[in-house]
Amino acid sequence: MHRSIKLALSALLPVVILAGCSDWLTGNKISQNPNAPTVAGKDPLLVAIGVAQTDLQTGDLARLFSVWMQQMGGSDRQYISFAQYQFDEDAFSGDWSLVYTGGGLIDQRALEKQALSAGDSIYAGIAKVWEALTIGTAADLWGAIPYSQAVDTIAKPDTDSQQMVYTEVQASLDSAIDWLKCDTTLVKSCKGPFTGADLFYNNNMAAWIELAHTLKARFYMHVAPQLGDAAYTAALAQADSGISTPDNDFKSFQSSNPNEWNLWFQFMENNRSGYISAGSYLVNLLKSTSDPRLTAYFSTNSSGQFAGAPAGGASGDYSSLSDARLDPAFRQPIVTYAENQLIMAEAALRLGQNGLALTAYNAERMSQGVPTKGSVTLNDILTEKYIADFQEIETWNDYKRTCQPTVPLSPGGVIPGRLLYPLSTERNANPNIPAPSAQPQFNWNQTTFPCPGPG
Repeated sequence: MHRSIKLALSALLPVVILAGCSDWLTGNKISQNPNAPTVAGKDPLLVAIGVAQTDLQTGDLARLFSVWMQQMGGSDRQYISFAQYQFDEDAFSGDWSLVYTGGGLIDQRALEKQALSAGDSIYAGIAKVWEALTIGTAADLWGAIPYSQAVDTIAKPDTDSQQMVYTEVQASLDSAIDWLKCDTTLVKSCKGPFTGADLFYNNNMAAWIELAHTLKARFYMHVAPQLGDAAYTAALAQADSGISTPDNDFKSFQSSNPNEWNLWFQFMENNRSGYISAGSYLVNLLKSTSDPRLTAYFSTNSSGQFAGAPAGGASGDYSSLSDARLDPAFRQPIVTYAENQLIMAEAALRLGQNGLALTAYNAERMSQGVPTKGSVTLNDILTEKYIADFQEIETWNDYKRTCQPTVPLSPGGVIPGRLLYPLSTERNANPNIPAPSAQPQFNWNQTTFPCPGPG
């Protein structure tokens, strides 16, 4: 089920080879083979990080949560089971590995260390943004996770609380912003302009800084159920400096090259055709409001109708994704202007700043090509975010935090509050990871669990 994309590295190899061949027969280099390096350079590390984290953000988990949240529906085999909230410890062990191993924290820390030792704060800043997104996502999914003792000499790292991890993620993003500004009053030294292998923002440091601010806003919203107005105030301040235009959306890198096809296309067209389809709740919601995103997101079924699979999953004649979304080169959204504006809208509304909330809400609506409104409620904002964050992990995080919108539940079940720690890639080798029976059903930042269904 796990399908990792492979981004082409061929363009980078001549640089590595030529750099090694210039004077390799002199000095200490006589003992090294320049054509078989034992340490990856900054660009190969940066590309490897992008590959792994694209898989984490747009692969298995995005599909799973889209089914739980009735944006998509399970329509065959294990996805009908997933739609009924049935999964075991190792269902998503590969995603746990993406957090820590190749392209995960181990490579992110290696890139940070290598860059800072060379006085290059910009590479280090990008790596630190990736680290914050990766570890913050892991805390969203599992709650307490190994972090302070991870990627260290400690063979059996203990877990840090979810609250502690979120605090460290905020500190990482603060460091990233300082490093990315390349301001020698903030960092010891830096090298600019940046011309690295940046497949996401094409070396646009202003966009990386905006992304870091939006991520800070996102993770402040994640702790708001516990911290209240202080978190909403912080989120609002960070979103004000966040992603300022849809042109700066943080999207996966994909192309028409078969090595770089988007993961939803690979899964739905090449590998598991028919396993997932449109979800009835989102299809019906878009139909009921004549929302133009209906045709942007979905295609019609064999009868020319828009139809979605029900909660709990079932086989049938359902809509699939639209041709645009199933284009092999479609770049999947990960963090967007729409999310940033709706964070502003929600935080402002909760703080009693209704005018600002309406302005941010309508700005997002205009960017989506849907009509603006003269007033706005919390349900309006959260429903709009549910629609705008289609195919993203964040939809599940918002639901766990707010219990909105009230999507239908699989009969006899409740939408899970967290994933189980994996057996094969962690628990069987680390006694600090409890057995499933001893794991919590939900995380520290979820003050309402389980969420009730409609009615």
